[in-house]
Amino acid sequence: MKPAERDLVFSQMSKICQTLISEAEVLCELIDFINDVNAVGKRISALEDEADNIMHNIGFYYRENKLFEDPEASTVLEIVTAIEKCTDLIDDIAQSFIRLNIDEVKDNIVSSFMSSGSGAVKMSETINSIHHMNKANSPMRDIIDLDYYKIEYQRIYDINMKKLYTNGNDPLDVLRWTAIYDAFKRLFEGYETVAETCGKYCILMD
Repeated sequence: MKPAERDLVFSQMSKICQTLISEAEVLCELIDFINDVNAVGKRISALEDEADNIMHNIGFYYRENKLFEDPEASTVLEIVTAIEKCTDLIDDIAQSFIRLNIDEVKDNIVSSFMSSGSGAVKMSETINSIHHMNKANSPMRDIIDLDYYKIEYQRIYDINMKKLYTNGNDPLDVLRWTAIYDAFKRLFEGYETVAETCGKYCILMD
């Protein structure tokens, strides 16, 4: 992969990260404005469309420059794909609130909303670290920190699910919140996948 090709793809990757950050910021508006869930969902879907367009342009660039057979370029594409998937997953969280007609945000999920945003910022920082990495500036600390978001959410998920299935009296409410907790779980698993693919890239380039 030529330096100019690498720089271009990483610049587009950073744009997707910024879109993810914007999605997470809009998603957090549900904490205080759950009644605006339909408007929030539309704004997030529009941002997700932007991420899709960037991903499509990267695919065209790979085909035009015959990058699919290049080992470094292939690993970089894995990272981009994993990041773009996270934009889909935030959209899925918003759509779940709409689809399931949820009109409240439980206190025990507020931290997960906030972590979706801080994790997106950490992802952007991680991508920047990888782009400019050298032996004196390892991105491994950022990768580990990004991976930790899934570990921490798994702890919260187990607590919330136990409470839901122990104390839940309304079967419909249990089903609704199981879907919400699972949607956030998929998001933080997505963050973990980005961390893993970033680690794979670092090993390749070492």
